[in-house]
Amino acid sequence: MEPIETYAVNYFNDFELSVVNEPIGDQLLLFDKITSNVQSEQFEIFKKIEKNAPFINAGSFSNQVHFQNAYQAPVQRWFPYREGYSTRLVNAFIKELKITGNIFDPFSGSGTTLLASRHNNLNSFGIDVNPISVLVAKAENESYSIIEINNLQDEIEKLKTVSRSKDVFQTSFDLADKVFNSEILQTLLQLKFHIKDIQNQKIQNLLFVAWLSIIGDVSNIKKEGNGIKYKNRKRTPSGYINIEKEVWEKQAFPEDKFNFVKTKLLKQLEIILLDIKSNYGLCEKQPIILQGSCLEFDNYFSDEIQFTFFSPPYCNCFDYFEIHKVDLWLGDFVKDKEEFRLLRNTGFRSNTNSLNHKPIIYKNEHLENLISLFDSEKLWNKRIPSVVRGYFDDTHTLLSKLYKQTVKGGNVGIVVGNSAYSGVIIPSDAIIADIAREIGFKVKNIFVTRHLTTSSQQKQELEPLKNYLRESIVLLEK
Repeated sequence: MEPIETYAVNYFNDFELSVVNEPIGDQLLLFDKITSNVQSEQFEIFKKIEKNAPFINAGSFSNQVHFQNAYQAPVQRWFPYREGYSTRLVNAFIKELKITGNIFDPFSGSGTTLLASRHNNLNSFGIDVNPISVLVAKAENESYSIIEINNLQDEIEKLKTVSRSKDVFQTSFDLADKVFNSEILQTLLQLKFHIKDIQNQKIQNLLFVAWLSIIGDVSNIKKEGNGIKYKNRKRTPSGYINIEKEVWEKQAFPEDKFNFVKTKLLKQLEIILLDIKSNYGLCEKQPIILQGSCLEFDNYFSDEIQFTFFSPPYCNCFDYFEIHKVDLWLGDFVKDKEEFRLLRNTGFRSNTNSLNHKPIIYKNEHLENLISLFDSEKLWNKRIPSVVRGYFDDTHTLLSKLYKQTVKGGNVGIVVGNSAYSGVIIPSDAIIADIAREIGFKVKNIFVTRHLTTSSQQKQELEPLKNYLRESIVLLEK
């Protein structure tokens, strides 16, 4: 097979990119590396999906699509959002595409696209099903007057004087005693009630965002992979061991746990105050931020859209409500299991907990061919084919509605990662591009930003196809 010819282009001033003139699979995989019929069949399907697909190698975007420096970025550092991308990435697309009209993010998360829109003095809309995301995005994208800044400073000073209460505070979160040291839990609940008594809603929101942001640091759990992991469970050369909760807590936290938690909160508030005082992102264009399903965004606003930029949950069965479960319960966003279940079911069908008995209306031929290769004995959940079908059915619904509301010549940018089940890769970027073409979009580019890893169980099986496990930005034009 002839080597693929590539050449450098300056598509964006600050990023080094190169164009791939043939399907990316031809460049990354040779037939003599294929070791099974399933791999061979996948490769043939990939070639059909990627035929004439405009792939661009964009490794310099890799640190921007998975923004690990968010904890250092002004405003973005207010809440640790693991799934975020950088404002610099959005700014690059706004500049290159010469966007002057409305911008939309159907998965607004912590509000990065909206924040970038403000930086560029552009009107924007955002929607998200997660109430924490809506709260954080609203707080990050508010304008704060001098009076409100002084009010925030006053509340910080008041917080410094708060002492440990003798009251016993309650929570409806039934796992709270397992997730938190008892003294730390009482401190968090006391501080939450203190914050809820603040009369100015904008200032209360700021303190509440800061409170939510420290939960992970003062708890016994951490957000990792597809959920939460207990910190007292340690990996050793001979396997995992569990350290007794009380023993681990004594090692991990200082004796004065009340001041430990309060100091964490005060430090986070000082960071927020500094960013607001620095007028980071200050401009007149405040976004409209809504809580609801992205599949129904057209019920919330009818304005024309020039540019949509977003990252949906990936088709990898990660349950982001499970990841944020502790925050949702402790923050009183949900009060019982039924509320939590209903919230999960309003999201994109990207995991087994989000399946809501909706019928599959749209089917993609290439996707069906890949699903037919699944080995049911290797699938960890028999509902995974339904998740994959539901995911792209929801994708079709969203893109169809975006097409109707996007102005002619407008663009849609989608940050998405591919996934794998039972040794079969689902190339979400190429399938999304295929769906978009059917709807009427032109696929301008598919920027391949980085390659992803998979589970240890699938790693050896997917070795010949590993380069199809990638994270990309799909750029569409109406």
